[in-house]
Amino acid sequence: MTPLAGPAAPSIVCEPPGPRSRELLERTRASLYPGTGEGLAPFVAERKEGYTITDVDGNVIFDLASASASVPLGAARPELLEPAFEAMRRYGNEDSHAVASTLMAPLAERLLALAPGMERVDIALNGTEAVEIAIKFMRRATGRSVVIGFMGGYHGESTATASLGAEHHEISGGMRGLGGGFVHVPYPHDYRSPFAPPRAGGSGDATVDFIADHLLFHAVDPREVAGVVIEPLAGSGGVLEPPAAFWPALRALCDRHGWLLCLDEVKTGIGRTGTLLASERIGVEADLICLGKALGGGVMPIGAVLGSERAAGSFADVPTGSTWAWLPGACAAALATLDLIESEQTLANVRALELVARDVLEPLRERHAAVGDVRVRGCFAALELVRDRATRERDGELQEAVAAGALRRGVFGDSSTTSLNLQPSLLMPPAALRTALELVGDALDEAVAA
Repeated sequence: MTPLAGPAAPSIVCEPPGPRSRELLERTRASLYPGTGEGLAPFVAERKEGYTITDVDGNVIFDLASASASVPLGAARPELLEPAFEAMRRYGNEDSHAVASTLMAPLAERLLALAPGMERVDIALNGTEAVEIAIKFMRRATGRSVVIGFMGGYHGESTATASLGAEHHEISGGMRGLGGGFVHVPYPHDYRSPFAPPRAGGSGDATVDFIADHLLFHAVDPREVAGVVIEPLAGSGGVLEPPAAFWPALRALCDRHGWLLCLDEVKTGIGRTGTLLASERIGVEADLICLGKALGGGVMPIGAVLGSERAAGSFADVPTGSTWAWLPGACAAALATLDLIESEQTLANVRALELVARDVLEPLRERHAAVGDVRVRGCFAALELVRDRATRERDGELQEAVAAGALRRGVFGDSSTTSLNLQPSLLMPPAALRTALELVGDALDEAVAA
């Protein structure tokens, strides 16, 4: 594995935000839409290298956000940038809905080879657009309008994808009533499931039993349902992973009613869970798979929808995508990303990083009653902090305090959701991740004692 270059981390010369960051943040927020400006991190990046961020004040910070998991192999890798540059020098910009480049067929074939049962690919600019396309395909292929989503899931912030998702009500604020045709059930995860154990004689999974026994009986005619969209692991929602019994039960329910099963692998795909696709690890065959984020290697935006012949090949009248979907430079970056994952034994490193994260983070649950749950899968990790372990009431203030304390120590994570989420580069050295996570533990110790 090629070591990721970058300055030694962490190195904090002044507590973020430093004076230069404060100045630039004030200027930025004065110009931006307030909803965007308020969500910015308390520093301004000067550059990113490997798994580090150097801010404009000279602080070197461990990057455990990885641009919302869209930079899988370290920042600004020359092995990814150069193919993208060469494609841009050769083609410039081209609308791939109108003129095919020599890179489109190789990338489509490469993606279809990743997932058995997939026979068609459609092009997208990013993950949100890929999910939008998948929703259109599901409704067109079945002639049905209703799509089932899951509470805790995140699929994007356009009208349709925000209405399909239900990570937090603010994401779909003002849009839920405009994006009709979606119904939701709780995401299948033991820590916050409202359901009792599976009933005798049922599917073997309590969530699927709820859909079959209650949703389809009281609220929705199964003949109106096009299918189900679900993240194989709810990454932004706090690294939630369904029990093993859920997947065969869900697949059987879809088959019984003629529904399509769509896996949103925008965040879980391209190696982050320890297999190239999470669907490979969970052993479920989907009808549609959405990809984005990491597919472009963190250097170019790109998304894709993989589909069975029924789901994506039996019609040709659905308008999809946008002008900048599958630019030649993005296709080149995606092909190089897939090459680099294979050549650098990335998946083996992901599994090593998972062991480190478990070793450092799981003892925190015993150390502090405020740690309600610790969840680790591949290069996803989450600390769910609570006011009371019995009631499981979330403690957002403590979560923000831990995130701030970690940043003071030189570790940047994602505290914007229901948990403190930590998403390292898939090629971060295990020793570096151990150092970063131990600093997170120190921040937790300080915040709990305060």
